[in-house]
Order: sequence, then C-alpha cells, then structure tokens
Amino acid sequence: MRSTRFIQGTVGAMALTVSMGFLSYAPSASATLVAYDPFLSGSNRGAGEYDPGIDIRQQGAAALGWVGSSGVDGFGVAHAGATTSNFQPNAVGEDSVAVDYEQGGRLQWIGVGNFPLDRNVTRQLNPTPSSTEWYFSIMTNRLGWSDVTTNTYAVGGFTDENGNGLQVGYDDTAGNNIPDLVLRVGGTNVVLTADAPSSANQFVFVKLTINQTGNDTIDVWIDPATLTATTPSDLTLTSFNVSDSLTPFTQSKYESPGQSGPVFWDEIRLGTTFEAVSAIPEPASLALLGLGGLAVLGRRRAA
Repeated sequence: MRSTRFIQGTVGAMALTVSMGFLSYAPSASATLVAYDPFLSGSNRGAGEYDPGIDIRQQGAAALGWVGSSGVDGFGVAHAGATTSNFQPNAVGEDSVAVDYEQGGRLQWIGVGNFPLDRNVTRQLNPTPSSTEWYFSIMTNRLGWSDVTTNTYAVGGFTDENGNGLQVGYDDTAGNNIPDLVLRVGGTNVVLTADAPSSANQFVFVKLTINQTGNDTIDVWIDPATLTATTPSDLTLTSFNVSDSLTPFTQSKYESPGQSGPVFWDEIRLGTTFEAVSAIPEPASLALLGLGGLAVLGRRRAA
C-alpha cells in the first residue's frame, strides 16, 4: 500500500502540496534550479531520458532546455567514471520495491559480487551561480545490500573536483551487516537513519549555509512529513567545512569502495533557493501543464 505523505512548500505566490502522490504546482521563474536529473526512462536523451538497457556512461549528454521554466538541466557533459558495467538506470518501478513517488525511471548502482571494487561516476556541472545558501535533495533506496568489507559505503550527490561536498547513500557504520542511511560530508559518513530498511524509499533534503572563514552550517531533513522553508531540520551540523567558496559544487558524483547489493537514487536536485529544489516537477509532467499552467499531477516517489 502506498504511504500517505504531505510535502508543502511555497513557489512565489503558489503553494505546493503532495498528498497520496498528487501534486499541485505552478512553475516559478524566480526559483533558481542549478542542476536536476529525474532519471527518466526512454530513448530520447534530448528529453533527459536514459535507455534502461545501456550503461549510463555510454549515453550522451542531454540537450539543455528540458527542465521546466528554468530551462536547463545544469549538466554540461555526459556521465563518466571508473570501472565498467556497474551503473545503470532501472525502469522496473513499482514491481521491484515499494514505490510511491516517481514518474519515470531511477538510477541503479548495481551489485558487483563479494569483493571490494572502487567505483566512481561523475557528471560535470555547467558554471554555477555564487550563493551563500545551497539546497540539495535526493531520493534513495537500498535493496539486497550485503556488506562485505569494512568501511563500505555507496553515496551520491554533488561535490567539488576533489570529491568534497554533500552526498547521500548507505554505509554499514555499526558493522552489523545492516546499512545505515548516511550523509557523506568532508570524507565522513554521518548517520541519518540507523539500520535503514531495505525496501523503504527515503527522501533527504539538505541546506548548506557557506561560511567562508570557518565551518559551514548543514541542515538536514529526513523524510519530512511536511516541508516548508521554516520547517525545523532533523539534524544540524556545524563542524564541517564543505567549502570556502560560494561556488562549492562542480559535479555530481556517485561512488563506493565496494558493496555487493544494488542502491537506487532518483530526483537529484541542486539549487540556491528552497523553492527551486523542493517544488520542481518532472519534465513529462510539465508537458501536461504548459509553462504557466496549474494542474494536479500524479507522481510516485521512489529511488
């Protein structure tokens, strides 16, 4: 059965409400979306779709202009990275996990057998704006995980060229063969949900406030029942220096030093305003709206 979840935000003068997977939304040109990939399934890369039968690194960069009123997807090149045949989109959808918020495909980090294998996949960002505040959100799920090495993790998100940034995924920090939902920042995996269930889709929303002369402030919301710009965060970190620059991100990055079960990611977003990251529908939905329309859209949440 699909869970009931309410996520509320504000876009200009319009309100966002999600209830039982239905969204009411009016696009806002003022919302600053820097990068967005919903991992849609299909053969039209120009429309942001990925062929689910082909390694994602073998598929070219999507043409710009397919992400709603913002007009860009934010990525300048196709995915690239080390090691082959480990990174594919998956369009199975509701048949494989308890999906309740998704339109299109999702990203699958495929299991690699019972041995350590360092893997990383990156996609470069177009030049980003300067901002003291950054917002990052992602959906994730883990399925069939089997921890086979110490300090094993699999995370995805946005980083600088050295791999430092904000990433979300899984790490068996307790060594009990049950992975925890984690936020990776500054080379450290911070536990968000201990012993994360294998079939649960989890939504993580992060606000980064840059301090150019000291440690930054990182606020994290984990599966919020409601989400507005004033909703109290579930966790606040003040001991990490993500960046001394107001342009801290240069790439999306997915990586793991070795794990033997698949991890899923979806709806990865980066922006400089709360509205940009919390309330942008998929491109397929925008085709139903038109650029200025208001409608009720069916969405199913998954990762």
